[in-house]
Amino acid sequence: MTKRLLFVVVLLTSLSLFSQERKMLTGKVLTDGIGLKDVYIINTTAQDETKTNATGSFSITAAAGDEIIVYNPDIMKRKFVLNEDSFKNMPLVITVTKKSYELDEVVLDKDMSVDEVSLGLVPADQKQYTYAERHVYAATTGLIGPLINAITGRTKMLKKDLATEKKKGVMEDIRYIYPEDELMENLNIPKEYVDGFYYYAAENSRMAQAVAAKSNGMVRLLMTELAAQYLKLQKDE
Repeated sequence: MTKRLLFVVVLLTSLSLFSQERKMLTGKVLTDGIGLKDVYIINTTAQDETKTNATGSFSITAAAGDEIIVYNPDIMKRKFVLNEDSFKNMPLVITVTKKSYELDEVVLDKDMSVDEVSLGLVPADQKQYTYAERHVYAATTGLIGPLINAITGRTKMLKKDLATEKKKGVMEDIRYIYPEDELMENLNIPKEYVDGFYYYAAENSRMAQAVAAKSNGMVRLLMTELAAQYLKLQKDE
C-alpha cells in the first residue's frame, strides 16, 4: 500500500512538471546599461531562438527549468536555467560582458523567396524529395524490387549516396550561416583548413540538428566551440 501511494505521488509530481505550459518571457540584454541588438537568445530546452532588437529587447516562449544561452560573437557567452522568479519581474534583465575586441558581423542567408512552392508548382505542404531520396524510395518500395536491391547491394549503395547528399547539404547551409571570411577572421581557421573544418562541423550531430531546425544562433555558437576542438586536433597531429 505504501509503495503504491509513493508511486502515485511521484507520478502526479512528474505530470505536474511535464504539464507546465510555456509562456512568453520578455527581457532585455544590457552591457554597461546599454541595450545590445542582434544578440541570440537560444532556448535549448524548447529548441527555439530569437534575437534582440535595436534596444536590446526580446521575447521568447519559455518555462521554469528551460536552459537559456545568450550569444553573440562580440560578447562573453552566458548560460543559465530559468526559474519561477524569472517571470515575476519582466522584462528579465540580462547583463553581458563585451569581449576585448570589436568585430563587424556579416550574416548571409540563403534566398529562399523563389522556389517550387512560391511559383505554385507544388503544394506548400507537399514533401519535397531530393534526387538521392527519390532513388532510395524507388529502391525500397514495391514487392520484388526491394528484395532484389537488398541482395545486390543497390539499396545500401543508394542509402550511402543519400547520406553523402545530406552531408553536403549541411555543409552548404553552414557556409551560408558562417561564411569563409568570418571563419578565418573570427575563429582563426587557416585558409588551407577551411574546407576540412566545414566537413568536420557537418559531421557533428548537434550541428546537423541545429541546421535542420534553422537555428542560426545555435549554428554560430557551435562553430565557435567546434573551431577550438578542430584547431586542437590539428595541433596534436
